[in-house]
Amino acid sequence: MFSKLRTARQLRVRATANSITAGFFGRTARVARVHHYGLRERGIRYPARELVEFSAVDQELVRDLLLQYLAG
Repeated sequence: MFSKLRTARQLRVRATANSITAGFFGRTARVARVHHYGLRERGIRYPARELVEFSAVDQELVRDLLLQYLAG
């Protein structure tokens, strides 16, 4: 099931004047959310299986690299 989530075809990008979001949307987002957080769907409780996780250090590194890129 998760092999399909790994494909770029499932990722979507939404942009507004103030922000940009990349991720799963619609049915794909629901499936990913249920399995990531271990939620209940159709009477079945799924175990939590984290799909993507960034540590605080990873988040800081990505933010710094993005700010460097935007600064030129």
